[in-house]
Amino acid sequence: MLNNYLKIAFRQLWRHRGQTVINMAGLALGMACCLLIARYIQDDLSFDRFNAHAADIYRVHVRDDNEVTPTIVAPLAVRAIPGVEAAARLYNIGSFQDVVVRRGDRQFLESRFFYADSSVFDVFTFPLQAGVVGLALNRPNTVVLTAPMAEKYFGDEDPVGQRLTIGSREYEVTGVLAPIPETSHLQFDFLGSFATTHWATEEIWGSANFLTYLRLRPGTDPQRVQATLDNLVAEAREAGEVEPDYRLGLQPLLGIYLDVEGHRTYVYLLGTIGLLLLVIASVNYVNLSTARAAYRAREVGIRKVAGANRNQLFWQFLGESMVLATLSLALGVALAAACMPTFNGIAGKNLTLWGNAATWAAMVGVVVVVGVAGGSYPALLLASFKPAGILKRAVSSSGSGWLRRGLVIFQFAATVVLLVATVVVSGQLRFVQTADLGFDREHVVALPIPVGDPATQRAYEPMREAMLQLRSVAGVAAVNHLPGYQRGGYGLRIEGGDETIAIGGVPSDAHVVETLGLHLVAGPGLRPVRSDSITSGSYQYLLNEKAVQAAGWTPDEAIGKRVALSGNRWGTVAGVIADYHYLSLRETIEPLAYFVEPWGCNFIVVRIAPGSTADALAGIEAAWTTWMPDRPFAFSFLDAELEKLYRSEERAGQVFGLSSILAVLIACMGLFGLAAFSAARRTKEIGIRKVLGASVAQLVVLMSSEFSLLVAASFCLGAPVAYLLMRQWLKAFAYQIPLSWTLFAAVGAGVLLLAGLTVSYQAIRTALADPVESLRYE
Repeated sequence: MLNNYLKIAFRQLWRHRGQTVINMAGLALGMACCLLIARYIQDDLSFDRFNAHAADIYRVHVRDDNEVTPTIVAPLAVRAIPGVEAAARLYNIGSFQDVVVRRGDRQFLESRFFYADSSVFDVFTFPLQAGVVGLALNRPNTVVLTAPMAEKYFGDEDPVGQRLTIGSREYEVTGVLAPIPETSHLQFDFLGSFATTHWATEEIWGSANFLTYLRLRPGTDPQRVQATLDNLVAEAREAGEVEPDYRLGLQPLLGIYLDVEGHRTYVYLLGTIGLLLLVIASVNYVNLSTARAAYRAREVGIRKVAGANRNQLFWQFLGESMVLATLSLALGVALAAACMPTFNGIAGKNLTLWGNAATWAAMVGVVVVVGVAGGSYPALLLASFKPAGILKRAVSSSGSGWLRRGLVIFQFAATVVLLVATVVVSGQLRFVQTADLGFDREHVVALPIPVGDPATQRAYEPMREAMLQLRSVAGVAAVNHLPGYQRGGYGLRIEGGDETIAIGGVPSDAHVVETLGLHLVAGPGLRPVRSDSITSGSYQYLLNEKAVQAAGWTPDEAIGKRVALSGNRWGTVAGVIADYHYLSLRETIEPLAYFVEPWGCNFIVVRIAPGSTADALAGIEAAWTTWMPDRPFAFSFLDAELEKLYRSEERAGQVFGLSSILAVLIACMGLFGLAAFSAARRTKEIGIRKVLGASVAQLVVLMSSEFSLLVAASFCLGAPVAYLLMRQWLKAFAYQIPLSWTLFAAVGAGVLLLAGLTVSYQAIRTALADPVESLRYE
């Protein structure tokens, strides 16, 4: 019996192979997209879960969402907070500068170097492949490497006990770490012993530059830990060691990647898109299956006369639907496997298709649900008919017409939402990439330098002069951080006042205005001075217009005022610069100060003449090699660094764009199939109308009007939803594009045009048919 069912099922699928291909391809596309997105979501949700004590690990942060803390927090927490089993400090030197790592005559610039307490292995699950956990980082000038780095520097040799020169220090390799999982929010290649640094013996509330992690005893209430932490901060506040508004908080390790780094929004976004595409594809499947039901009525009547009972017919139709859904899953898996490399490129991940069992169980569940939904209606409907009635007249499927129309409206409403999202995200991305930021970001090369390195300080001025001798170089300056990343938090004090103004601070040299293309609106600007002549009282400041407004001055009044930044950096306001976007366009412009402090700089920025990039880079590298021979030459372009700020938006735009294309394709495939059924159902009607004198144009309009109305209704449903969603998304940007009615009108017109072209093909084909053949139909 089963063999007979399968034979009939495959025979029917082959007989109507055009509709079979449409139905199977649409569902397979939806399943493939859902599989890819499910793997992405699984990967994001698995971040940091490899740690054995993941649920009990917390990162301490300053309550203004600053992730770094003072040196005192970790040791104080172990001593004074019940329930804290271990604490570790990490200092990500790679976030400020690359380090030079040498072995023999080989040297490389490495960006993933951390200092860490030896207790880092008590907090996290970072297993050692070589070395002893308790001894690996407990001495100064020791380092552990990840396995890839050990192979890079030592090949097949045993690295433990060998030496590497990192920066200006020599380190003993005391361990080799297993490769750090890609699902760790901490990504490093080197862990240097925190005991190497001068901070190791400090326990102060200042110098907040360290990541601090606590591992709590299982069952410890984090709220009680937070309360004790608040009490410790209160004691420091009373002692005058911290500011009155200073607060510390706890961030669960399992929430850092998703919540603190903002990935949860994109998990929800991708999950919604995956479900939408799968639902759109499933709707197609159900729509086309129910539409075909009426055309098999005569077959059912004959089989009933031949002795088939209701149950046999029911399982036959349901089985056909399940076979088609299963074939669609197989095709979907093949498509997903083929598209995985491209998907990884867009997502910035290294995923494989074969995730956990839950994904495959879910996909099998989708096959069952979709197969039953697509087969149960025609199975129940046709199996219940009386054979005499079926053979005397055709069976109308109008009872399911309202369902099909509703499903078409839903499909295209979801498509409208995705199309609007694509246009808005692309428009916002184009806006942030082309907006006037208030400085000249074109033709600027950034060279990373080691901050505070005496040799670099000595080499900087002669190297700068050598670069300026190049005809292709228009300016050279040193700066702490590049525009777009200038977040340093300070307090600005005014001489004779008690108020402190929260302000961003950027150490630089005196040449930053002309090199970065900033606009000086008042004052003479910064003047060059020798580094060793800068003392408290002699600092020079450039304030932006926001800082001047916060101080209650006009730009001209600000010139010559005595101010100080955090610490004891007293000096004079030498100029006022126009406000510019020193952070991303997600954030509003706030008070900012530049101050001359060359030893606090991480980058040399070089402005080159347009059209001379190759010559300029060759000359810059020659000057670098002459004056800094012990450091490999590396560079990046400022505009490329700024584009990195919007990488998540760029990926979102790509995901939305691809999703929109697929949604339109799947929806139009379904519409094409339904139009074909509609045309077949009205063949005799079209023949009669042609005989009575109807033109081809009139017939095409007649046959297309119903579907056009459905698509118009879907736009009216989808546009308000898209508006609300995109307005919420744009709130993440302080500066954003408007949601104009023309954008929605363009999307609506595009969807209507695509749907019209899809339906018109079938309408024109039917309208051009010979009316004699049409009247012979059935």
